[in-house]
Amino acid sequence: MNCPVCLNPVTVPALTGRDWLFDSTAKVFNLHSCTSCHCLFLHPMPGDEEIASFYPTHYWWSSSDSHRNGALKKLESIYRKLALRDHVAFIRRSVENRSGLDLLDVGCGSGTLLGLLKHRGFRVMGIDVSADAARVAENENGVSVVVGSLDQARFSDHSFDVVTLFHVMEHVTDPRHVLAEVSRILKRNGSVILQVPNIDSWQCKTFGARWYGLDIPRHVIDYSKHSILKLLGDSGFIVRLIKHFNVRDNAPALASSLFPSLDPVSRAVRHRKRGVRESMPAAWLRHIAYLSFVVCAYPFAILESAFGRGATVMIHARKAQQ
Repeated sequence: MNCPVCLNPVTVPALTGRDWLFDSTAKVFNLHSCTSCHCLFLHPMPGDEEIASFYPTHYWWSSSDSHRNGALKKLESIYRKLALRDHVAFIRRSVENRSGLDLLDVGCGSGTLLGLLKHRGFRVMGIDVSADAARVAENENGVSVVVGSLDQARFSDHSFDVVTLFHVMEHVTDPRHVLAEVSRILKRNGSVILQVPNIDSWQCKTFGARWYGLDIPRHVIDYSKHSILKLLGDSGFIVRLIKHFNVRDNAPALASSLFPSLDPVSRAVRHRKRGVRESMPAAWLRHIAYLSFVVCAYPFAILESAFGRGATVMIHARKAQQ
């Protein structure tokens, strides 16, 4: 199997791991490393049906989750909106604070980010494979969401000024095809903004296959900074801005790697799977403990980012003129 990022035929075994976060399968997976671009990928690559089976119901976050009590839902919603200001700031900086731009968020989930961008003057639209997520996005955040894949949406050529893909590229088996489609629907000089976990991070080097950012087996490709930049360049994009630290993702990735049983999404999925509901005292205790560990993780997350080894890499790239 050639590298799915740079097509190099020479790859070597790197890691083995299983789904320790959601326990969707007992299967052990092999990850190979590309000797050229240094990405990691599942080898052999699972088929579409098998990949779909790795995703539990309500994999995305929603404030309307019935397994959370009202007060916790409100606090989580407030926290997420505050944390997502970092994403909003990066997007606005990338487009030089222009308003009235047409923006598509691929893999938008419940649409929290789109709601924030809408209130800042963007004309927004989302796309997600989950019909449930689309309903939540429309009901809770007042945004329009197309259900399906980017290919299935069949947007017209040159439809959007900005396309965002936050934690999407690691889930797709053919990233070159995805970026070709993004390029097609972008307007002339349009921007793509994406974020992926960074396998060059200190966290990944420390935890290996148990690192939260690898999320085996849902992440079918894991990127180094070099590999994601090469992918963008090969796809006709010119990189304009790179950021290694992110408020929402870097420190929580460390906390969830150290204490996976406290991770909020994992806990919700496991309780839903078992058909049980956490007692209110237990839920509050675990949330407070998790938040405390996240706060304690921020200094390390900031330090690794300062050395260019942050747990995520966020990139703004401009479509090359043709």
